Amino acid sequence: MSTIGPNSSGLTHPISEPRLTETESKICSVLDEVAKRYEAREGKKVQLRIAGGWVRDKLLGLECHDLDIGIDTMMGYDFAVLVNEYLEEHGHEKRSIAKIATNPEKSKHLETATMMVLDMPLDFVNLRSEVYDDASRIPSEITFGTPSEDAYRRDTTINALFYNIHTRSVEDFTGKGVEDLKKGLIRTPLEPFETFWQDPLRVMRCVRFAARFHFQIVDEAKRAILDPRIKDALRTKISKERIGAELDKMIDDRAGRSTAIKLIHDLGLYDVVFAPPVIDTSPRGTTALDGELEPVEDAFKLVWIMEWLLKINPGPVGQDELAEAKVYQAEIDLGQESLLAQTCGAAFADHLYPVVTTISSPTIPQILFKDEPFPEKIGTRNLILTGMIYPYRNMSATVNKKPVPAGSWILRYGLKGKNQDIDIVTKMMERQEPVRHIVNTIQSTAQSTYLNSEEQSRRERADMGMMIRDIGNIGNAIIGKKWPCVFILALGIDLLPKFDSLRSGILDDESRALISKYNAFLAKAEAYQIDHCFAWKYLVDGKELTKLLNIRPGPEVTGYLQRVMHWQLMHPQSTKEECQEWIRQNSELFQ
Repeated sequence: MSTIGPNSSGLTHPISEPRLTETESKICSVLDEVAKRYEAREGKKVQLRIAGGWVRDKLLGLECHDLDIGIDTMMGYDFAVLVNEYLEEHGHEKRSIAKIATNPEKSKHLETATMMVLDMPLDFVNLRSEVYDDASRIPSEITFGTPSEDAYRRDTTINALFYNIHTRSVEDFTGKGVEDLKKGLIRTPLEPFETFWQDPLRVMRCVRFAARFHFQIVDEAKRAILDPRIKDALRTKISKERIGAELDKMIDDRAGRSTAIKLIHDLGLYDVVFAPPVIDTSPRGTTALDGELEPVEDAFKLVWIMEWLLKINPGPVGQDELAEAKVYQAEIDLGQESLLAQTCGAAFADHLYPVVTTISSPTIPQILFKDEPFPEKIGTRNLILTGMIYPYRNMSATVNKKPVPAGSWILRYGLKGKNQDIDIVTKMMERQEPVRHIVNTIQSTAQSTYLNSEEQSRRERADMGMMIRDIGNIGNAIIGKKWPCVFILALGIDLLPKFDSLRSGILDDESRALISKYNAFLAKAEAYQIDHCFAWKYLVDGKELTKLLNIRPGPEVTGYLQRVMHWQLMHPQSTKEECQEWIRQNSELFQ
């Protein structure tokens, strides 16, 4: 085992002795006192260590609020009870302790106790040793382990570090964790093939941390991942939900999404993570496939472009979000940095943002939807996800006699994704051509000198608004204020032929013109005050419309309501009475 102190030197990537916050230091003191009191009362020694990600992040100078307390000689729940008793005796309110039972399918191999200590969530779990058989990634035997045994059963050396609460020092039982953190390397504590064979999900975790920190996976680990036996084990021994959960974490990380998809491709894992549709024999199953997979490299290219576009106009965040958003990267993408220097603050790109940022007009009746806490995060997530499955754009499957885009099939049946993600990604891909058409139309109109009449402006506003409404709603679900994502995706796809020059940091006139074209649509939607029109109510609803027209309710009423909304968009300040009068005078439009 090796340790580090505050004067470590000769680093490739700068790390330092963990600097604990005041609260973290108090927590360590409390836990140390509880352990000492237990030893004095029971005559048994208990050692406490903060394990894993917290240690890694602290050494990299990052904030981390995920404290896992490893205990060497007792169960986590039993120690949590002692902590509660100690805090009560010292004037703190008694806190509830949640006992999380073992759930091997979700990587919970030991019972965990969770509780709040000094307003921070702590997980208490005993250190463990694991024995595997060849048939499953679930350990066949789990026992109390030493710190060394616990360290060696972890996925990577940089995640196998401990912080000894009693000595206030970092412990590196593999002897490689600190050095790998300095050098920016992803390495397994044990021999890579054995590590991945025991639990193939560790392959995904290696990719995730390599992408997150822009670290390099060592050659021995790469060779093991490329071994067909490991690839087959990941395909057959790991549930799709678990693969999807790791992919979610890669997407939700604020750095390295394009690196993640590139590693997935380079390591031969794309058809495992994004396994294509397969035909089955069930009555309502997948009965046919059509089309072909396009170059997988397109996924990396599009996600890389998305990362750049999404950084041009970062949204307003609070101090807590700023701390959470801080990321560590061993390498900086110079191409993206150059592009950002040319586009951040530039007028031709000032409306490229994944969600609507304005406030809706109080004078226009609107449907009230439940506020989303992080619409930008959801929009960004689905842009990245769409980019990752983009190679399947020309492929479809027939499910229950209905055509389904291959990407949607993969998200629903392969990765077992969330319905919201599936619906939004499907809508994003389906609306690419209509979006491209209207953006080009608006540009052509702007360049025409004879179409700048007030009537033309009203029609333009209405056409744009109908497109926004079409994108903003999916049945009973809502894309809502995230509708600009569809335009950013279309821009990213249009920029794909320019990828090589863009990655070199070159923004030529053609690329600027493309950005300006899409930016102009988003800016005009805001100027027309239709960026919230996805939520506008009909001035005359379906029931009222059938009475005015003296017709029976039927499916055609939906189309009639579309004409009503088109008129509303042309006359956004009009009243219900004016709309009713227009309907009476133009009844021939509703036949």
